Amino acid sequence: LGTTHYGERWGRHWLDLARYADSDGYESDHDRPGAFYYRDFVIRALNDDLPFDTFLRWQLAGDEIEPNNADAIAATGFLTAGCYQALPDDLLEIERLRNRYNVLDDTLSTIGSAMLGLTIGCARCHDHKYDAISAREYYRLLSALHSGDRETVALPGREGETEALVFRDFGSTPATTWLFERSDFYDRDQQVQLGFLDVLTRGRTSEDYWQEAMTKGGVIDSTYQRAALADWMTDVEHGAGALAARVIVNRVWQHHFGEGLARSVSDFGVRGELPTHPELLEWLTLDFVSNGWSLKRLHRQILTSAVYQQTSTFDEARAAVDPTNQLMWRMEPRRIEAEILRDSMLAVSGTLNLQAYGPGFKPPIAGEAMIARNIKDPYPGDVADGAEVRRRSVYMFHKRIVPYPLLQAFDRPAFLQSCSRRENTTVAPQALALLNDGFVRGLAFDFADRLLVNAGDDSECVQQAFLIALGREPSESELAASVDFIASQTEQRMQRDENRSPDEIRREALADYCQAIFSLNEFLYVD
Repeated sequence: LGTTHYGERWGRHWLDLARYADSDGYESDHDRPGAFYYRDFVIRALNDDLPFDTFLRWQLAGDEIEPNNADAIAATGFLTAGCYQALPDDLLEIERLRNRYNVLDDTLSTIGSAMLGLTIGCARCHDHKYDAISAREYYRLLSALHSGDRETVALPGREGETEALVFRDFGSTPATTWLFERSDFYDRDQQVQLGFLDVLTRGRTSEDYWQEAMTKGGVIDSTYQRAALADWMTDVEHGAGALAARVIVNRVWQHHFGEGLARSVSDFGVRGELPTHPELLEWLTLDFVSNGWSLKRLHRQILTSAVYQQTSTFDEARAAVDPTNQLMWRMEPRRIEAEILRDSMLAVSGTLNLQAYGPGFKPPIAGEAMIARNIKDPYPGDVADGAEVRRRSVYMFHKRIVPYPLLQAFDRPAFLQSCSRRENTTVAPQALALLNDGFVRGLAFDFADRLLVNAGDDSECVQQAFLIALGREPSESELAASVDFIASQTEQRMQRDENRSPDEIRREALADYCQAIFSLNEFLYVD
């Protein structure tokens, strides 16, 4: 919790929810040079233990709340993180309107699912079929976003740097917002004003929130409707704050245990799953809010608990009673995410570059992975390996239409929409990627070189490999099998090419062994 790596590790989870990427998506897929400021804000905020209510407020209206704070302004990148299509001026009005309201809907839907665990987007065309969200409330919420759009600006105190991609209002006059019948933007006979969800509002009106926001603000030329939305979102007594707190507590639990206390982590509505331990969720949430919305304190509460310290040993009798482990009688093994797999291989090989923050790096991608891409900012085909591309994967430049093949094989999402739970597949292409990917092969050689420098014979190399990669000593049978494997690979390589030097052949055989280590379940899973 005290290192920059905490923010890098846990920031990735929030960036999944924010559907953060470094390009626009769609067919053109323009690059976003200034998008990384939002990613850096997320990482810094978590490292600094920024109160989570402030974390949410800044992402909705940081420019209105603290207009001179570079981090607060960069935080509004949350509202610009989704797919975006810049249309030419000569395009038909209907296409421009459709694109505009699709972007606004994506933004509002992401706010609802990521922050409140509600499927607000379902009310775009009609009243929500299950939850107490009307179409009128949907468009009243949309009013907070309708008066602005994405913009690139120089952040305070960072002039001369790349301009940040942020969200800003067009001015102080709110744009006229209509209730579209069945989402038809030409069917607009009912005008609506800023408003929030009645089911989550008690004792205050949207007008109260808005007037207070304008009274506290008034510094910049903005409507301050987003600031009112931010105040309502984090108001525990009168607004949605109590729900927002429960949602993030549940998400933190999910990432520690693989499942949330309420397993439908982005749907706390009627159709969502009820918490398995409602009193525990309530107690943790109350403690979380009472102690300043501190995520680091919440982590400590969970990590020092008896339930977190359980063994992962399987018990047939308990499994018969609770096969899905809803009562948490064991700690279930979990596979590490794609980015963490890549970072782990880099760390084990001794070549991980710990440079933090700044523009994303573009890793080398084979040409065959970029065929038939009609994009305006082509991905470079001549990226060289080196220290810059060996940074942690959270700093990788993610181009939506040209995904990085290794991470794609291990279920990294495309970030076309908010992702609260990654797929966790076990398929043949994953094994093939670890066997054939050129980057993985290069790391295997780096790992082998590290072993050759610090160890002597094959037995010592194996022992060092286990300690570095798996954190334990090999058993006698593992040691014997590993030494036999290296000897066998050495002999086979020698027979194929007798003219090569013994040192070179041994290095290649040891790299074969290191690559096998990368493919072990013990390396891929947290047990």
